[in-house]
Formats: sequence, C-alpha cells, structure tokens
Amino acid sequence: MKILWLDDEIDLLKPHIMFLEDQGMKVIGIDHPLKALEIAKSEDFDVILIDYKMPQISGIEFAREIKKLHPNVPLVLITMVQDKEVMDEAYSIDVFDYLVKPVQPSQILAVLRKLEKDKIKNRAETRRILNYYNAINSLGNDWKDWLEKGRLLFYWMVESPEDELLKEELKTKNQDFATWVMRKYPELLNTPEVPFIFKVFKNHVFPLLKNGERVTLIVFDNFRFDQALELSKAIPSGYNVEIHPIFSVLPTATQFARNSLFSGHTPYDTERRNPGWTRDNLHEKELLEQNLIENGFKNLPHVIKKINSLDAFKQEIFDAGLPLEIYVINFFDMIFHLREAESPLRGLIENAEDYVKLCKFLLESSNFLEKLHTPNIIITTDHGWVKGEKPVVIQGGMEATEGLRFKFGDSLKALEGKPIELMDLKKFGIPQIARMLFLAKGYDFFVYKSDPGKYKKRYMGGLFHGGLSIEEMIIPLIRLKRRLS
Repeated sequence: MKILWLDDEIDLLKPHIMFLEDQGMKVIGIDHPLKALEIAKSEDFDVILIDYKMPQISGIEFAREIKKLHPNVPLVLITMVQDKEVMDEAYSIDVFDYLVKPVQPSQILAVLRKLEKDKIKNRAETRRILNYYNAINSLGNDWKDWLEKGRLLFYWMVESPEDELLKEELKTKNQDFATWVMRKYPELLNTPEVPFIFKVFKNHVFPLLKNGERVTLIVFDNFRFDQALELSKAIPSGYNVEIHPIFSVLPTATQFARNSLFSGHTPYDTERRNPGWTRDNLHEKELLEQNLIENGFKNLPHVIKKINSLDAFKQEIFDAGLPLEIYVINFFDMIFHLREAESPLRGLIENAEDYVKLCKFLLESSNFLEKLHTPNIIITTDHGWVKGEKPVVIQGGMEATEGLRFKFGDSLKALEGKPIELMDLKKFGIPQIARMLFLAKGYDFFVYKSDPGKYKKRYMGGLFHGGLSIEEMIIPLIRLKRRLS
C-alpha cells in the first residue's frame, strides 16, 4: 500500500512512518500542502493522510484540491479535536475516515486495514457484477435463455440494487425482450414446453394431487422475482427449495394474468368460455372449479381464500386440512395502488426499493412461513411491476381501461413515444375487448393529451404493471417440499 502523509510537523511522525514501513507499506511524508499537491499530480496513492490544521491551508481545502485530481482516492483526516462541524465538513467531501491526535501507529494501521478490507470487498463485488454481465450476455435468444437472463438479472438486482451497470443492462435487455416477445409470443403460447402462468396447475399442482399428496398454493398479487428471492431467505430449514422463473401473460394485469392462472387457459380462451370474466378478478373460485373438473378432480375437497388485509394475513392459520388449499394474498397490490393515491403511504414508499423493503418487512413480521405445514407448498404470483420513468402521450382509450401500462380502445393514437400496438389480439391470446391494444414497454407509462403535464407530474416514478417488461413478465414460482424427518 502506497501512502502520502501530509503534516506540517511530519518530522515528529518519523516513528509512525517507520512502523508503517515495517508493516510493508510505502510512506511518503510531506510537510507542505503545495509540495504534496505536486507529488499527487505525478504519482498515484492508495490513501492520503491529511493534517486538518496547517499554517498554509486547512486540511479540508487540501482535500478538495486532491479530490479534483483523484476523485476516488481515500482520504483520512487527522484532527486535534473531535469537532462536529469539522466532521460534517469532512464527510461532505467524502473523507473515508478521521483520527484525533495524538495518533498512535496502531490506530493508523487499523484504518488502513479497514480500507484494505473495503478494497477487497469492492474488488469481489466488481468480479461478481462482471460475472453476472458476462453470463447474461453469453446466453442465446430462445425462451429458456430469456428465463435464465431474467433470473440472473433478478439475482443481480438483489445483490447490487444500485449498480449503474445493472440499470443500463435492464434498459438494454428490456428493449431486446420486447422485440423478442412481439416476434415469438404467438408461437410460445402454442408450445407445450414453455412454462406460462396458465400451466401452473397442470405442471405443478395436479401431478402432486394425482399422487395423493396435499398441496398449498400461495398466490401473491403483484410480486416480483426479486421479492421472491428475498422471501426465500426466510424459508424454514425443513423444506427443500426450488425457485423457477416462468412467464406471465399479456397484458400483465391481474384480471388477465390471475384469471389465466386459475382457468388454465390464455386470457382469450378464458374470456371465450366465460364472457366478461376477464374484466375483473372476481371469479377465481368459479375458474378453479372448471379447471379441476376438466382435469379429473371434480369432487376434490379444496378451499380458496382471498386475504385482503395485513390483519387477516397475520391471523390466517394456513391449515384447513384439505388436499388443496389456495390463498390469494391481495394486500400487497392494495399497498401498491394506495401509494399512487393521496395517502400517507406516498411518504413511506418513495421508490421501488422502499416498496420491496416494506413488503419484506410485512412478510417477516407476520411469520406466515412458520404457519405452513403442508408437505408441498407452491408460491407464485400473477405478475410483476416496474417503476414508471418515461411518459408516453396518447389519445383515446379512456373508455376501456384505466391501466397506465396498457390501454384498450377503438381509436388509440400515440402522440409522443412509441408503445407496442396490437390489432390481432386473438393471435396473442388476448380477448378482443376493443379494436386495438397499446402496451407500454420498458419503463414507459401512458398519459393523456388532455393534460399531459398534470399526469406526468402525478405518475412519474410510480409503480405500475400491465405492460411488457422483464420485471412484469418473468415471474417466480417457488416449490417447497418438506424433508422427511
């Protein structure tokens, strides 16, 4: 480690310098700030130690000049007194640490060891980030590759949510994903192997029931893959855990995706068989009954419960003693939508990270995982969500839908921005509610031309679903199997 040490009484610190050199460090001691600046212009240092009080300029002034030359070099300020104003000023220019005189060599060594640990940690994080980036970009362009890309992006999101490379990668990959989905979606709907949400019962629930095993299905409304990863950390040790990425359906809105889950069919076929039922999410029980009958479980004892509040969630015992138990957890989505209204939650949930943290806290505080005793537990959702960052001004569509990421209408027109425009809705497994459908892609959201400024201000940074993005469409399916004791 190479150290620059600036102190107008540097000669008195020779024993300290010798101690550090005995520890294998190279130390250059300077007694004048201008000399130190000249050296810093031509040489790189791992850390710079700065005396706060010098006759020429203050240590803070010197630190500011150094930051102009080397913005990322760690600075350690050495002061005579532990003054709050000095500390605040030091941290305002991103000083790594500070020490109060008289300084012992061991104190300096401790700070340097801490710095070395941080560097090792940062290097490890950089390697991990690059590993994610390289793994994602080595994958191909079929449905398995896209599910794996989504899975890796969500793991990256959990580990480094503020990483700038991740944010850029999500934007780029969402553009590619939208293009791929528009080209391949009709074919994917008719490919038996592709794991869509409407195959959850067929692929995961019914095989267990046929073997005479009990199953509990938990459906969280509006629950992203990264939230599922956070939830998985709290799963009791008595279960084997599998986490799979699957596809939701378009539009990624509750009345289409959840009805598709329970019916076992695309939204188009669900609407064709039950006209009007895809306009809301009030028919899960009836759709499930049809699905059970079609698959040979006409007389199967079962229960389906909707849980619409946190109190009800905490009080639910999650054990009805039946072969099939289904619990639909709605209150996350209610929190999600209340955040957009004029409510105290607007201050509590300022951004996407706050929403994820709040949901995690509510799940952990409820201890609901400890209440689950069924041998087989499946946890999934109907769709994910995104943060709205870019308004797309449109005309029409108010007569059909209120969603900010999807709009049905007979005379839709984009005035600013480029939404996905669908006319042949049947081809995409979507009911022909109107002549056409607009889907927002990436992080877009729709505003009307009547007062775009008002809507932009109100909805910018909001959390939405219904459109086409990796975060909305690649959703989690967690399988828990109780271990034999």
